[in-house]
Amino acid sequence: MIYLSFLIALGIVFQIVESFLSLSWIVPGFKIGFANVCSVYALYLWGYKEMCIVSIMRIFLSSLLQGTLFSISFWLSLSGGILSLLAMAILYKSKKFSIYGVSIAGACFHNIGQVFAVCMIYQQFFMQLFLPLLLALSNVSGFCIGYLTLQIINRTKGRIQYGNL
Repeated sequence: MIYLSFLIALGIVFQIVESFLSLSWIVPGFKIGFANVCSVYALYLWGYKEMCIVSIMRIFLSSLLQGTLFSISFWLSLSGGILSLLAMAILYKSKKFSIYGVSIAGACFHNIGQVFAVCMIYQQFFMQLFLPLLLALSNVSGFCIGYLTLQIINRTKGRIQYGNL
C-alpha cells in the first residue's frame, strides 16, 4: 500500500511538471507521458490491478490538484488512460511482448483513446488526421518510457518485493 501511494504521488508530480512543458509545436496536446513510468513499473512490480490503481488514482488526483477535475482535459486523459491500461494488460498477460512493446502499445492506445474522445466530445472528426503523427510519436515516447522503467526496475531489484518479474 505504501509503495503504491509513493508511485501515485510520483506520477502526480510527473504529470503536473509535464503539463508545464509544452510540446504543442509538434502536435497539439502531445506529451511524452513520464507519469506512465509509474504505471508500467507497477505492472511489472505487482500486476494489473495495481497498475490500474496507480493510473486511475493519478489521473483523478492530478486533475483535482490542477483544478481540471471533470473538465475536457480530464475526460481526454481518462479515456486515453483506460484504453492504454487495457492494451498494456492484454499484451503483458500474453507474455509475448517485452517491456518496450507493452509501453509502446500503452502510448499508442492512449493517443487513440484521446483522439476518439476528442471526436466524440467536439464532433470534430478531422482530429483523426493527427492520429498517424501521434502514433509515430507514441512509438518514440513509449520506447523511452519502457527503457526508463526497465532501468528503474534493474536498479531497484532486491530492494523491493517483486511479484511478477
